[in-house]
Amino acid sequence: MNKEYLYVGHYTDINGNYIVKVGTTNDLDRRKAEHTRSYRRAKQYTMPKTAKFEYDWYLPLSKYNTVRYEDKTRAKWQDEGLGVFIRNDRFLCMSKPDTVEVTIKKTYVIPLG
Repeated sequence: MNKEYLYVGHYTDINGNYIVKVGTTNDLDRRKAEHTRSYRRAKQYTMPKTAKFEYDWYLPLSKYNTVRYEDKTRAKWQDEGLGVFIRNDRFLCMSKPDTVEVTIKKTYVIPLG
């Protein structure tokens, strides 16, 4: 069975807002390039032309588990008020959090870049 990755990443938009994302992929390099391209063209929370989407953490899991833990993490962050939820799993943070947490079997405390 092919592994997929559960990841946490971020970028800072042209207005200085810190944007955190949780997601899944089977190819980290391709997905990073897709996010960079997409967020540079976004109408809201636009990434500066010179910036890139950055990963803070990732973990290989089965495809079923990546999707399940992505959903659980997104719901947990919404419940905790991490930031304003933006469609497609992003959170607009008024100030940059030092860490976020992802719980699978254990809780990973992820320092944000």
